[in-house]
Amino acid sequence: MNAARNLVGFADFTVGKAEGEKLPIDAAPASKDVTGTAYVGSVCTALKGNAVSAQESATLDGTYAYAVQEGATADCEAAVEHWKAALSNFDGVPPQYKEETAPYDNPQNISFISLFNPNENPKVDCAYFTCPAQQADSQQRNNLVDGEGEGEGEEGDPEADSGGSGPKPDDGGTSTTDKEVKALVCVTTPKVLNKDAAPYTQAQWDQITAGLNKSAAPALPTFLGFVATAVGILIL
Repeated sequence: MNAARNLVGFADFTVGKAEGEKLPIDAAPASKDVTGTAYVGSVCTALKGNAVSAQESATLDGTYAYAVQEGATADCEAAVEHWKAALSNFDGVPPQYKEETAPYDNPQNISFISLFNPNENPKVDCAYFTCPAQQADSQQRNNLVDGEGEGEGEEGDPEADSGGSGPKPDDGGTSTTDKEVKALVCVTTPKVLNKDAAPYTQAQWDQITAGLNKSAAPALPTFLGFVATAVGILIL
């Protein structure tokens, strides 16, 4: 993640350690309002429903990035490349934030903004969620998560007990089985997206676009250079 931020001249993330900077995935209660197992269950329900953002907690006020994957462990590089690719989804500097309206109705766009969090002293915490397929009418949701604080490799294995029914709200009491979902989920703080406020200034957006476009540019000129050299030799 920091390699991508370095491309645009943004400060490195440091690993979130304090309450409010970490995903509350521990089995012990994070506060009187949320437990790790309940939080993991709510995130898995959101992921299976392709929600725009992972489920927020009572103790965490950040901006989420997630990428659905298939491996046994997280592929951080692939996730970052997926998030960076959202640049093409924006026509210009992102407008004032309004929930569930374009461009904020696309999870990839939210993830892009989370990756390029412009706030001072930004923090990040990540975990790789494994949400097993469950019977839609099951009362027990055994959701697993491997904690992956950026650079720390911490692991947890909480079991979740939540009542989400998966991606289709009308499944109700049917006995169909939903799909297994795995995803790398990160949260960056301080929060970037605030109601009726734009996430970036024009100067910040120009900095992002210039950095990303510059990093993608060398491939074509290098290829053309080899072609020109080869053609020149043949002509001579």
